[in-house]
Amino acid sequence: MLSVSGWCRTHSRLVQAGAFAAALLAGGGTALAQPIILAPDDPGRMVPSLSEALENGGFSNFSASDVAAPTVDLPAATQPVVVELFTSQGCSSCPPADAMLTRLAQQPDVLPLSYHVDYWDYLGWADSFARPEFTDRQEAYARAAGERSVYTPQMIVGGIETAVAPGPTQLMGLIDSRRFAATTVSVMREPTDKGEVIELSPLSELGGQIDIMLVRYAPERQVDLTEGENRGRSMTYTNVVLGTQHLTTWDGTTTLRLNVHPEHFADERFGPDTRHVVLVQQMMGKRRLPGRILTAIPLD
Repeated sequence: MLSVSGWCRTHSRLVQAGAFAAALLAGGGTALAQPIILAPDDPGRMVPSLSEALENGGFSNFSASDVAAPTVDLPAATQPVVVELFTSQGCSSCPPADAMLTRLAQQPDVLPLSYHVDYWDYLGWADSFARPEFTDRQEAYARAAGERSVYTPQMIVGGIETAVAPGPTQLMGLIDSRRFAATTVSVMREPTDKGEVIELSPLSELGGQIDIMLVRYAPERQVDLTEGENRGRSMTYTNVVLGTQHLTTWDGTTTLRLNVHPEHFADERFGPDTRHVVLVQQMMGKRRLPGRILTAIPLD
């Protein structure tokens, strides 16, 4: 059950997000530094009102075993649906959602990604996968949706669909809505002697700026929790995000070409089983808040 303590107001933070475009960019876009984001200066937890809870679908349950079967007798999606879970090792409400994400990873047309946030660390267990930039990403989603708080567990489907602790039927409905949505970006891939050439072309008017982001993630990690709200549990986490890197900004009007070479994203800080995916995501308004994920391109 998602407890009232599972809600948390955004922490005060002045964030200078990362880096200029990486060497993956070969042409068709201009590297831009990400803007400074000012989060609300109001730390602490917030209890949602009843009306807010009902507007967000109520206080529904996650269940580790209660996952709907994959949709049958329908064509497979050509590009994976990205499901982002914001979770924490220190959150007592999160283990069932973590288990649900593991089940989603078994579906070939779904790419679940587990972002561990850091705002539960004060409860006695510092999440070993948490990074401030993952909390920043969740806060940016909250501002884009007009929400006043962030909380765990939270799943966001395709960058735009979210619900408070959705049950399996609701979650699969959100995934299906993205599975069979109209494709807006064409992805052409061509192997070369040194790697691969990827071309992105708009199939409709995309509007605004589009971020191209590299995500590094580990397929599976096991952690024994000895302190905090989940002490005594041995947890298995799936598709744990280890780091993100902004590559470039695309205007979405002409073809963008990326030359992908393995040495460009190799990093000794991450394990040999690390996988990589490029997310192509619309950014909304002057504040460039995250919006729809137009496509996801697995690199390995």
